[in-house]
Amino acid sequence: MTYPIAHPKVIQRAKAVLELSPIYLDTETTGTGQTDRIIQIGIVNNLGDTLFESLVNPNMPIPAESSAVNGISDDMVKDAPTWTRIWPEVEEILKGRVIGIYNADFDLRLLRQTNKAYGLPMTIETNQAFCVMKLFAAFYGEWNARNNGFKSQKLEFAGRFLNIPLPNSHQAVDDARLTAALTQAIADFQVSQ
Repeated sequence: MTYPIAHPKVIQRAKAVLELSPIYLDTETTGTGQTDRIIQIGIVNNLGDTLFESLVNPNMPIPAESSAVNGISDDMVKDAPTWTRIWPEVEEILKGRVIGIYNADFDLRLLRQTNKAYGLPMTIETNQAFCVMKLFAAFYGEWNARNNGFKSQKLEFAGRFLNIPLPNSHQAVDDARLTAALTQAIADFQVSQ
């Protein structure tokens, strides 16, 4: 089968989301487990302009395997603000906004976990976010019979596939920019007859 399948309904969904003037969020974390925390956060608007960017001191060691992925070390975050210092500003930016995230389930879980670790309420609603990874999976159209759904693709693959000249650097603002550009590229895609 030739990809993408690029169903017109998926393209229409991307256009509808863009009409809501979303912002885009990405995080880097100490890992993927139930006790891991955010160590970097980036938020951009739909043009890719930075609205917020910060390293975060997680008050716990960053495992070497996480540093190998995102390039963020304990030394880099030792003088960074803690989550309790930056959360009020992050919360203010996100409040009431539509938020695009590549793998929204993961980043929303890490926001909740990090807030919980510091005794902060989670005021961002799950329904504020839309998952650009799922949007791209439906756009690309590769079926995963085992999961009875579209197969997820890596952000790097999605960007390369749509010829977006932005890196998937595993730095929060860069990846948020790529996610914004990806949403736009899906909305702008022309289905050939």
